[in-house]
Amino acid sequence: MRLRRSSRLPTRPAARLILLVVLATILSAVLTARLAWVQLASHARLAEAAVSQRAQVIPLSPTRGAVLDRTGVSLTGSRLSYTVAVYANYFPAGSRQVSMLAAALGLSPSAVEARLDGRCGPVYVARGVPPGTARRLGEIGLEGLALIADEVRYGADSVARHVVGYAGQSGQAGLEEAWDSILAGRGPEFLALFVDGRGEAVESLGWRKLYSAAGGSPLVNLPCDIVTTLDVGVQRVVEEVMDRRVARGAIVVMDPWTGDVLAMGSRPDFDQARIDEELERTDGCLLNRALVAYPPGSAFKPVVMAAALEEGAVHRADRFACGGTVAADGREIACPAHSGRSDTEITLAEGLTVSCNTVFVRLWERLGQDALREWAARFGFGRGTFSGLPGEETGSLPPTQAEKLEPDAAFGQGTVEVTPLQMACFFSAVANGGRSVFPRLVREVRSPAGTTASLAAAGPGRRERVMSEATAAQVAGALVAAVRDGTGRAAAVAPDVAGKTGTAETGRRDHSGRALHDAWFAGFWPAVVPRYVIVVVVEDTQAGGAHAASIFGEVLGGLRSRGS
Repeated sequence: MRLRRSSRLPTRPAARLILLVVLATILSAVLTARLAWVQLASHARLAEAAVSQRAQVIPLSPTRGAVLDRTGVSLTGSRLSYTVAVYANYFPAGSRQVSMLAAALGLSPSAVEARLDGRCGPVYVARGVPPGTARRLGEIGLEGLALIADEVRYGADSVARHVVGYAGQSGQAGLEEAWDSILAGRGPEFLALFVDGRGEAVESLGWRKLYSAAGGSPLVNLPCDIVTTLDVGVQRVVEEVMDRRVARGAIVVMDPWTGDVLAMGSRPDFDQARIDEELERTDGCLLNRALVAYPPGSAFKPVVMAAALEEGAVHRADRFACGGTVAADGREIACPAHSGRSDTEITLAEGLTVSCNTVFVRLWERLGQDALREWAARFGFGRGTFSGLPGEETGSLPPTQAEKLEPDAAFGQGTVEVTPLQMACFFSAVANGGRSVFPRLVREVRSPAGTTASLAAAGPGRRERVMSEATAAQVAGALVAAVRDGTGRAAAVAPDVAGKTGTAETGRRDHSGRALHDAWFAGFWPAVVPRYVIVVVVEDTQAGGAHAASIFGEVLGGLRSRGS
């Protein structure tokens, strides 16, 4: 009997071979994938680990970008200094290298050796080294030495301190706080010296700065400069006047067409380089008073005038009777402007010129408190200005009529409070023909690579029309008359100055019991195609708005004399 051969027998070796090939292919694919993962996805981490194994590092002080004025001048008054680091293996005790290093630094060899203290890696031996000393060290050419450029960030000639603010271990404020992520960046973080397996420095690599492994664009990783809208020349004029004449208060200078803040001063001042001591002061020196809300007094009357004109509650030819007092909400309100006047009827423009309370209480009656509240909000009061500075107050508007009648709002008293920056924005709208502006303090960001990012003025509805050209022209004309013939004569240091005084009651008294006021002057120059809006506030003075007007005059005179 013959056995039949199975047809499957010849295929068994082939099947085994195919299975082995498949398994080998899978294994190869796994190994290839793992290799790709190591080389690509894990490359940075493994490379960093490899570098760290052959690098000896010391931490670097945090670096920050510069805060510059619109022309590139530093606002912090920073000055260059250097930190000296050495690789201790190259500076053994008693060596000529130690003697040369000590002589260049003005130290004794024993002092340098004490700082090295028998260590073998990189060591800081001196900080705050001036550029001249650093240059001499570089000329000596000591092996194993590194000069690290650093800065003393806040110098004695820094300006706009309340705008720039400060940054340090005690905290942050101002632009230093608002723009910290741009100014600080994320590195470099370490100074490294690469060594071989014997711990000897690798000459071809030398000293290197190591950056954080955190991701992001170079503009985020590297400290960048910010270019502000401030003009250091205008700022110095403002601060020189304030140092002589304003113990407590604020001054804002703004471009009425763009909203660019050209200068912002606040007093009392502080020293950024001694911030720990300044934080102990009790005079509010760290407060940026340009962002603080005050009762504006009669400086608010142009707001009421513009609102009444826009609402159609008054016309240019309307006349108002003033007998020295005006009755409103069941009480008599005095009108100091009536004193010594023979005429008893005046126009709206004349009412602003002489700052007649009667005229503006009558406007409040015609307009209605709710409408005044709505128009004041449209003009930018009662909310932040989008300046981007921390600590900005919003101020307050009159209450609704249902809550409480407040005729004092007609002349900027009662619950009405505004900031100098808000007032600068309103006067800019009057000066430019009726369009809103939002203050801009930073115009550009610059990276170390030279790339820039320009920043437009922020805020919704930028350059929105908030009053008609006719209304703006009528208010501006009355403001010119107020300086030429009325309460603002002290500001008339040039032709065509427009502005309004304000004397706000504070309820505070000095040590002798005399009432203290907040004195205001807000205005612009020239009246036609204005270049500057200037707002002055002086806290706790026995003088009135005329005092602030004279300070405005000094600032404007300083700007004109320097050709600004």
